[in-house]
Amino acid sequence: MNGPRFPFPRPALRQALYALAVALLLCPCISCRKPAVTTAESEFTVKRSTLDITIVETGSLEAAESIDIVSEVPQTLKILEIVEEGTVISAEDVKNGKALIKLDASTLTDQLYQLESDQESTRASFTEATEQLTIQKSENESNIRAAELNVTYARNDLYRLVGDALAERVLKDKATDIATLLDDKQLGGQTKEDLRRLQSDIELARIKLNRAEEKLKYTRKLFEKQFVSKNELDTDELDVTTQQMSLVSAEEKLQIFRRYDFVRDFQKTWASQLEAQEKKVRAEAVARSRQAQTEAQLKSRDGAFERAKQRLEEHKRNIEKCTIKATQPGFVIYQAPQHWENKGPIRAGVEVRPQQTLIRLPDLSRMAVIVKVHEAQVDGVTEKQAASVRVDAMPGKTFAGDVDKKAVIPSSQSRWLNPDLKVYDVKVIMREKDDTLRPGMTATVEILSERLENVLQVPIQSVQTDDEGKHAVFRRDGSKVPVKIGKRNRIFIVVEEGLKEGDVICMNPPALQDTTAAGPAAPATPTTPAKKE
Repeated sequence: MNGPRFPFPRPALRQALYALAVALLLCPCISCRKPAVTTAESEFTVKRSTLDITIVETGSLEAAESIDIVSEVPQTLKILEIVEEGTVISAEDVKNGKALIKLDASTLTDQLYQLESDQESTRASFTEATEQLTIQKSENESNIRAAELNVTYARNDLYRLVGDALAERVLKDKATDIATLLDDKQLGGQTKEDLRRLQSDIELARIKLNRAEEKLKYTRKLFEKQFVSKNELDTDELDVTTQQMSLVSAEEKLQIFRRYDFVRDFQKTWASQLEAQEKKVRAEAVARSRQAQTEAQLKSRDGAFERAKQRLEEHKRNIEKCTIKATQPGFVIYQAPQHWENKGPIRAGVEVRPQQTLIRLPDLSRMAVIVKVHEAQVDGVTEKQAASVRVDAMPGKTFAGDVDKKAVIPSSQSRWLNPDLKVYDVKVIMREKDDTLRPGMTATVEILSERLENVLQVPIQSVQTDDEGKHAVFRRDGSKVPVKIGKRNRIFIVVEEGLKEGDVICMNPPALQDTTAAGPAAPATPTTPAKKE
């Protein structure tokens, strides 16, 4: 067995061993003793030796590690099957997936079909939204492309109207007086051609008028000489009038073109290219808006599909959770429902609520003992301290252990039962494994708090304390020896001053001895059984 061993004899056995050790130490030949008021059995020779300061408390065995088996299904279900309480779950059972509890999953199975239908419906909606987004993107590209073409066409109309150079300049810096563009040196395009045509018409009309006037002048001379008729003269005069009117008409057309037609055509062309640009901006904005709406719809339907899929997967997991399998070896212990639930003990047919603890599965491979240590002694307990454990159900056997942890505040349960009692929970882990150990067994723990080497020590019952709190021992002749005491355990106490090694003192102070005439005083029974052999 690993670690220090601290034997725990039965009280009667310890008493007998202690008396025998003292007798052998003080009187080699017991048969030679003579009756006396103070016998060798009631004396003690002061000696130096090792003194173990220990803390001894009683508690109950429990598993160092355990898990709670709870119902993880978010519905109230009935138990169909449950493993028998007290069953030992082995590592092989865990490997084979042994079922501990089976819950009635019929309701969940019925709900499964509806959830599968919901998933398929949301899947179709998601697919539709995906295709709609593709269509919308294509439509947006087409609309934007058409708007860009309209902008190009409108600008081309402007280029055609006034020429490239003037159009580029006007696009950068809009003209404030449109009529002046006709006199611009950069003027080109259809306007320049129209302007040239109108001006040509005027020139042609002037030429025709001059010819008509020359002819009329010549005809008048001939008429005066009676070479032509009056009718011919009238015809030539009419031709002059006609040519004059044509000239006026040509000049009027030029003025109308300069003042009205060109301004109208330029404004229409300018407005068309502005409208085309604005339509392009609107088309882009509409495209972004429609695409955003379509993407939002797709996202919404995608979320609905994902939620439906998650609900279905979670529902399938809940159906799987209706069969609770062992996840670690242990010892099956039923957990009683809360008193307010009025459901009775755990058994087949009982309804269990979500997150209700059904079974506690302690791991019996590592056992522990929880003891309560008084506040006066708790400072002597630290983690990793060596300890020994004796189980009442296994007399004569001692297990080695170590302090695992110590509570930082007193036990609330103890404070409620007795407000004046302050005890701290201390957990001791047993190093050894024993298949016969079970949770709930009573066990006594002895924790080695401190080991004092080479100290003078005397039995606790040999020290007397007066009303003033002063301590003393008595020699065999009855003389009182004041002493200064130190640390102690249940049997011995350290003497710091007043005695030396080899001094013989009374085991019991005279005030406690039986001085009746019936014979020698009987050895006082130690108030606490001897710990060391």
